[in-house]
Amino acid sequence: MKYDVVIVGAGPAGSTAAKFLSEKGIKVLLLDKSKFPRDKPCGGGIPVRVLKKFKYIEEKDLIESYIYGGCVHSPSQKYKVKLQKNEPLSATVLRKKFDYGLVKFAIDAGTTFMDGKSAAGIRIFSDKAKISFTDKTSIESEIVIGADGVWSAVAKQSGLSQNCKNIGMSIVCEYPMGAKTLDYYFTEKRIAHIHLNIGGIKGYGWVFPKKKHVNLGICEIESINNKRNGKLNFKKVYESYVQILKENKVIPNSLKIGKIKGAALPIRPLEKTYADRVILCGDAAGLINPSTGAGIDYAMSSGKIAANVIADALGAGDTTEKYLSRYQTIWKKDFGRDIQTLLRVQKRWGEKNEEVIKLASRDKGISELAYGFITGNLRIYECRLKIVRLLLYLYFKNLFHRT
Repeated sequence: MKYDVVIVGAGPAGSTAAKFLSEKGIKVLLLDKSKFPRDKPCGGGIPVRVLKKFKYIEEKDLIESYIYGGCVHSPSQKYKVKLQKNEPLSATVLRKKFDYGLVKFAIDAGTTFMDGKSAAGIRIFSDKAKISFTDKTSIESEIVIGADGVWSAVAKQSGLSQNCKNIGMSIVCEYPMGAKTLDYYFTEKRIAHIHLNIGGIKGYGWVFPKKKHVNLGICEIESINNKRNGKLNFKKVYESYVQILKENKVIPNSLKIGKIKGAALPIRPLEKTYADRVILCGDAAGLINPSTGAGIDYAMSSGKIAANVIADALGAGDTTEKYLSRYQTIWKKDFGRDIQTLLRVQKRWGEKNEEVIKLASRDKGISELAYGFITGNLRIYECRLKIVRLLLYLYFKNLFHRT
């Protein structure tokens, strides 16, 4: 059997690509090695602007709840920046429900879905792509989309593989919690918490309250090959973080640590996200916010961009990497500049979180900006000059205040 497009990986990137391709009348096969519905280690936060871009998410009731405020704590926990709004700062989802919902959208649009199906090999020929499976069967297509995560088999076998030096990690657990308890600790506004560099990690810990759950996790946006990471016991850091949250009355003292799950995550994009008959989306392409590790936004956006480019490629009868290279040109223009700006900001200010939060705690303007970037609702590239001016102003204001 032959399809126009085979998509390996049914997360937000793959399902989104499948939906938009199928809506164009293209014959699509969507594959995933897991049986659905399946869970995914993730904080489950989605920028509000994503809901405007993909309106069907909210219309089809895939949102679990909304966060209307938050508190970012400095590494020493001496300083904090608070913000609360009347409109949502972020939406939250349960990945088991959310991802399966996106798959159903693709199926409804005409996509063929196969779960519990593992790709064993991908071979690219001049006239086709061939995907073989662990059960010895195979399928042919014109194009393959790799949306199979940070350890993407499609990326590896097409020569676009992720560099292990650019991989970070996180661990997370989602805890059921009654509505009254959630209202007591996080109010009806579902106030979230972020603790920078908690336990000495080069990242942060988070507390995301939802409708009937609270999501607790830690994330280090630093290569897992870093020598210091090798000595860091992430489980112990997580346990210490939960204890800190209890001592500060952020969560109930009665909460028992559940079965934590770990996940690797990319910390920068691949240099090349396309090849002959191949396009990579989402985590497989390294498309993630390098400051927060959030990836649903870029995953869905890259899936939609890939669908448009592939539809054009099939219409033109040209599936070469030269034609498909426009995919990378478009995602770089759409959100790639934000990623590069965040990488530069992280390099410049990443070791100064204490100072930045101290300055931000004294100025509403910069606190508003900080929340915009953390929640993913502001495009940092477009605001970069404003950020520089604010930081310089606050820095010298603080300097003269000390003297």
